[in-house]
This record gives sequence, structure tokens and C-alpha cells, in this order.
Amino acid sequence: MNHELIQTENYLLIVDDLEIKVGDLYLNQTGNVIEKLTYRIPSSGHWCKKIIAHLPLKNSPVLEGVDLLPPIEDDVEKLADEIYPETYYSGLYVDGWLKAGFIKGYNKAKEKYKFTEEDLRKAFNAGLMNRYSRTGEAVAEEEFIKSLQQPKIPIGFEREWNTKQIPDFHQDEPKTTTNSQGQTVWVGKYIFND
Repeated sequence: MNHELIQTENYLLIVDDLEIKVGDLYLNQTGNVIEKLTYRIPSSGHWCKKIIAHLPLKNSPVLEGVDLLPPIEDDVEKLADEIYPETYYSGLYVDGWLKAGFIKGYNKAKEKYKFTEEDLRKAFNAGLMNRYSRTGEAVAEEEFIKSLQQPKIPIGFEREWNTKQIPDFHQDEPKTTTNSQGQTVWVGKYIFND
């Protein structure tokens, strides 16, 4: 089953038209604001959708009582291999240092799910510090920064299901796991806009 993702400033959300009960978190779509129902149905009820799953962005807190989505995975190792293929120089694998610095900087910048030019400069400099001192090669920092794209934010989530066989029929159940904090995490994959 595919779910549309809604991005707010601090979260990726999956919402549903389910009944919102006291204590539930919901998205007030008039301002993309997350609210908690305290005692009655919100006055703008038809603009409100119950939050059924979420992924915190920018180190935002987990929404209590709402299922989590898995982290957005990307293939930073493959990207690092494409940019820095291993080469042998003066008895050392110099590009291994570049790759390690790139991966560390990339993952740190990705925590915000948005790269700024300053983030990229720091990631680039961290990876190239040793290369400048060992090879004396000049690398076009500006070209490198412009060649990278902002990380993609998914537009949907395809949830996996388990089929449970009961004597006369089968029943589908959504697939989940439990993380180390005891929170329910949906299993599936993200859908990106090409």
C-alpha cells in the first residue's frame, strides 16, 4: 500500500482520515501545524488529518504515540566510490582518506536533510585536507559544490505487508519492527520523484 508523504518544517508525515480522538496528534492542514486533540474535535475538522506515521527531520523530537518511518537511506558509499576511486600515491591509498572524509561530512550534513553551501564547503575541506598537503594538486572547490544536488526528500512510502494464513482465509497485516527505544517502525521503501 502506498502512502503520500507530507513534509513540514521538522517532519515527514503520513496522515489519514481516521477519527481523531482525545490525545491523538493531527496535522492541521490550514497551516501545516501539528496539534494534539485535548478535549473536542477541532473547529477546522475537515482540514485536520490524524498522523499515523512520521520521520523527524533536523534532529526534531519523536512524536509520542505515533509510529515511526525508517530512516531515509542513500548510497553514500557508492557516491564516494564514484567521486573518489581508490588510487595509489607515494605508497599510500590517498583517496581512501578523501572518501572517509567525504562520507563523514556527507552524513553530518544529511542530518539536517538540507545542504547549505557552507555545509558542503566544510565536508569538502574535511575530505581534502590531506590531499592538498600530500599531492599539491588544486581541486576546483566551486565546481564540486555546484555538482552536488540537495538530498532528495521522498514523496511517498510503500508499506510492506505480511499475509497471515487462517484456516479458511488469509488476512493481511502491516509489517513493522520495534527499535531499541521500543517504538514501532514501519517496514517498506520510500518513493522518490524522478
